[in-house]
Amino acid sequence: MRENRRHSIALIVVSLLLVLTLGRSSAVAQSPKDLPDVTLRTTSVAAFKNGLGFFMRQGAAHVANGQARIPFVPEASLGSLWLAPNESGVAIEELVAYRYKVSRERSVDSLDELLQASVGKTVTVTFNQKDYTGEVLGFNKPAPPSPADRANPYAASIVPAPPGRLLLLKVGDAVLAMDPRSVVLVSSPAMPNMTIKEDSEAKALRFTLKGAGDTTNLTMGYLQKGLGWTPSYLISLQDEKTARITMQAVLTNDAEDLANADVFFVVGVPNFQFADQWSPMALQQTLVEYMRDAERPDNGRQFSNALKAQSVAGIIQDREAETFEATVGALQGSPEEDLFLYSRPGVTLAKGERATYNIFAATVGCEHIYEWAVTDDPQVDVYGNRVNNSYPNNPVDQKAANVVWHSVRLKNGSGFPWTSAPAMVISGTKALSQDTLLYTPKGASTNLKMTIATDVRTDKKELEIERQPNALRRNGSEFEAVTVEGTLKVKSYKSKEIALKIYRSLVGEVISATEDGQTEKLGEGIRGVNSTSRITWAVKLKPGEEKVITYRYKILVRA
Repeated sequence: MRENRRHSIALIVVSLLLVLTLGRSSAVAQSPKDLPDVTLRTTSVAAFKNGLGFFMRQGAAHVANGQARIPFVPEASLGSLWLAPNESGVAIEELVAYRYKVSRERSVDSLDELLQASVGKTVTVTFNQKDYTGEVLGFNKPAPPSPADRANPYAASIVPAPPGRLLLLKVGDAVLAMDPRSVVLVSSPAMPNMTIKEDSEAKALRFTLKGAGDTTNLTMGYLQKGLGWTPSYLISLQDEKTARITMQAVLTNDAEDLANADVFFVVGVPNFQFADQWSPMALQQTLVEYMRDAERPDNGRQFSNALKAQSVAGIIQDREAETFEATVGALQGSPEEDLFLYSRPGVTLAKGERATYNIFAATVGCEHIYEWAVTDDPQVDVYGNRVNNSYPNNPVDQKAANVVWHSVRLKNGSGFPWTSAPAMVISGTKALSQDTLLYTPKGASTNLKMTIATDVRTDKKELEIERQPNALRRNGSEFEAVTVEGTLKVKSYKSKEIALKIYRSLVGEVISATEDGQTEKLGEGIRGVNSTSRITWAVKLKPGEEKVITYRYKILVRA
């Protein structure tokens, strides 16, 4: 009786397990090819200047038993691929990236493919200058390489020679095997089949939702390479005090097609630590390749730690998710933390295309300034050692270096930050110059070089006027104190008054400077016996006026 009871209980338990297993399988286990497809349209993209783009896709999903698939796998970077339902109470339970085969037809483009499309038909082939008429049986299938022949995944890859293929042609009672590469002509009594079927690999994402009904709305975000923008400026000089600045963006799209998407051009210095590493969900690498990349020296310790320390990886992923959500969701023309976003709605741009968009245009304050940075070869360093200028600058080069540059100082009153970019300066229809406009926050000013002011002549010289021996003794070394006097001459041949700034950097302590020269000590070489100094002059020159500026400094020289 007791044995019968145990047997009955065991049957009941097994039956319950079978029921639960079958019930669960019928609820969630569906073939991936039977799942409904979900189309997510790219609604917005944040484009960075370094060729990275953060894409946001959205769409309605029809699900079957909580499951559906997205017939698209983005080439996402590590930690940046996120899929989320937009309804409360609905959550992603599982997201799987997988490969599958698809069959398609295409036109034949070689005799080899024409023979493949003629299996079962009678054709005449010309092989080694002879004609053979018979039924095409097909091609033999070369044996796959044995495991012993496969390259070690940790060693340098060796590409084996491709195995030979043979065309099998039945001629009468015989079957001929021939190299299809030696077939030079194929003729057929009827129009041959000019299409061929082939299997290709496709990728998809299948997902399982918890708490979803028949439909739900989804959002997918990911960071990938291949989309970036290049800014440039056109600066039109209106008069002596105003200029018109126009900014344009060249959007380069090598990532994916965009259709009526909002594009955000991001200004700033983004920090995406794992932008150069594939996400495992991108199906770009095997596990062996993925782990090998983690150990590469150029990837640094962060990537390896992100794989091995789960808590660290989680923190980084959460931070990236917050950044992406805030960045893409920002308002038009608004700041986001340390970044600024210019926006362009309704962009349609296919993969491989480029487009130019005007970002903004504004009239800003402009001031014409002239600058002379006095340069020479230092004779003594901060430690009092004589510098061995074995190859001094050529006098012609030295003269070219000591020139006056004509620049424009632009005041950013546009309400937008200006990112670093090439800037073309024009006056009317005449091109004047092109240089780099540096990053300029709102309300700040920046100088943009234009041309060398050839009608402002300069000259400089320095003379030793005093030498004091045994001026300093340090660490067993004696130093002499040498007093140097420098003379700067500048003359303007312009027809209007100009404002000129002169900069002189030197090794030594400044004693005096005429024309209200402003002196400052720099924090370079502070452990030496000599300080580094810079003198700045701001002078105005009337037409034809010449000014002579003098300065003196003392420098210690090791005896």
